[in-house]
Amino acid sequence: MSMFAGGSGLTLDEPVGPLDPTLPTHAEGSLLRRYGPLVPVSLPGGVRTWAATTHEASRIVLEHHPHLVKSPAYWGALQRGELPDGWPLLPFIVGESMLFADGADHRRLRRAVIPAFTPRRVAALAPRIELLTRELLDELSVAADSAPDATVDLKERFAYPLALRIICELFGITGEERQISLRDHYANMLDLAASDTERHAAALGLHEDLRLLVAAKRVAPGDDLTSDLVRTTDGIGMGEGGTDQPGGSKGDDRLTEKELIDTLQLVLIAGHETVLNALTNTVHALLTHPDQLDLLREGEHDWAAALEAGLVWDGPLRNLYMRFAVQDTEILGTTVRKGEPVIVLLAASDRHGTAGPEAGFDITRSHRGHLAFGAGPHFCIGAPLARLEGSIALRELFRRHPRLSLGVSPEELEYVVSPAVNGVTALPVRLG
Repeated sequence: MSMFAGGSGLTLDEPVGPLDPTLPTHAEGSLLRRYGPLVPVSLPGGVRTWAATTHEASRIVLEHHPHLVKSPAYWGALQRGELPDGWPLLPFIVGESMLFADGADHRRLRRAVIPAFTPRRVAALAPRIELLTRELLDELSVAADSAPDATVDLKERFAYPLALRIICELFGITGEERQISLRDHYANMLDLAASDTERHAAALGLHEDLRLLVAAKRVAPGDDLTSDLVRTTDGIGMGEGGTDQPGGSKGDDRLTEKELIDTLQLVLIAGHETVLNALTNTVHALLTHPDQLDLLREGEHDWAAALEAGLVWDGPLRNLYMRFAVQDTEILGTTVRKGEPVIVLLAASDRHGTAGPEAGFDITRSHRGHLAFGAGPHFCIGAPLARLEGSIALRELFRRHPRLSLGVSPEELEYVVSPAVNGVTALPVRLG
């Protein structure tokens, strides 16, 4: 039987209920899987969508299905003007970066970013990542020496500044004030407790910060991603075929100014928020599975294996938005009508996986084929850098602090309330 054949009787006209970001990620995934691999749900504001709840369904949506696309031009509710004014998730679904494009446009936008993530360029970042990691660990060691029994928030004091500094240096941003400004704008955009006005102001602030960055790189370009994208936008170094057309023309590989800003915003989000939560979640998993941590300390497995296990066990992205049906089609027995959207419950789907959640957190298993970095044409272009960051950070952290332990009971940890991010709000630890 075709994996796209069948019929379930579920329709988007009658959602089974709203997605609830206050529920634990994996508990919500388990609840929804009772209805099937593809379930109709509602998002904030009553916006309806299908949700892929299993690893199989999520992989089909992300990789295999020929009738699902990323372009919101195919989203029926958006084109009919049915979304609430100021809908908070819209900036993460509509834009002009490669995240929202298909086909030739997607390939053009992706090509502009590829040079920043070549194997050579990523490998060259390793010494800098090691240096930043050790500097942050030096600061933690000072805290441990001054108060040996005190707890420190490893997410705030280690994972967050490491991820932010690396992505900002990739952008060519070295000033701490500008780095923190970018981070705060993005955090406010995702804050469900913020008002529509506050979220809109944060989006405008982020756009303005990136616009000023682009303007500065036009005046004084450097060896960084922003300068590379500016050169592509302006047609510099593209040869005769690219220099005869006005800036922003899509007759070559140039970007429009909007595409340039949106691409920078995408890389900032993907290279910061996901990395810091992947690292924090993996440390959390290791500290609550001491048998697995012992295997690493004894040298039986490497830290890269620990990171992959962490990505599967508790991935950094709760939900991945959106694919749209270009025609009526069936996925694992469920009919998705033309113009209807589908999201992926990414973290819950990966833990569900082929091995099943009963297999537990296990660094000895192969986790090949997980979805934490997506799949298909939209597979995360920064995955090699994220893997390098995570592996170095884990290795150096546990080498420096081999007696690292949780500072609170696991039940006391609080989770981020977010429609997109999966992680703890803080990770209190004792450094030993």
